[in-house]
Amino acid sequence: MASSGGVPLTQARPAAFVATLLCGWLAACGTPAPASSGEASTLAATAAPRSPTSFLGTDFSTTVPGTWTNRLSMAAEAARFSGGGKVEFLIEQGPPGQPRPNVNDVTANINVLLLGSSVPDDQVGIFLQTVSKNGATNLSSPQPVTVGGASGQFITYDRDIQGTPGESQDIVVNHGGSTYDIVLNTSRFAFSRQLPALQAVVAGWHWAS
Repeated sequence: MASSGGVPLTQARPAAFVATLLCGWLAACGTPAPASSGEASTLAATAAPRSPTSFLGTDFSTTVPGTWTNRLSMAAEAARFSGGGKVEFLIEQGPPGQPRPNVNDVTANINVLLLGSSVPDDQVGIFLQTVSKNGATNLSSPQPVTVGGASGQFITYDRDIQGTPGESQDIVVNHGGSTYDIVLNTSRFAFSRQLPALQAVVAGWHWAS
């Protein structure tokens, strides 16, 4: 995620890491696998970029990056991310390059959850770290971020996604008495390639009121 204030979301976390967000209810994992020479040409041949589109929700508006697909209208898909709140935003993108089992076979998602219970500002960092109870590892320290002028915090962490090493960046931000959880989930292999999409979503964020 990128922010319009606070610490940039590309800040490196301690240990081995390329970039830096929360979903206390959902998550992702570790070190990119080396790319083969054949894969480099495959990655270069991915789909041509499409123009970004606008997203207008009840509480906020933002940008959907051109190569990502809005899945919010798919009730069954949105329900996968609804634990603990209401899904307000959901976009997905297939793995970049040639999918490889247990390496690069995860459909990435960026989801925004309006939590059913708000989190006090002084508890946001602690709340972010509760993701460790759901199997997340290598949690970064909470860092400040600004989303549409509202202050929040984010972390990055790893987790296993059905046998594939995964990585997530997770932001929690309070606005208007409500708490929003903004998360990128993808494979470790694709994290650095797909993190800019999260940054674009955050950079284009405007609150409705």
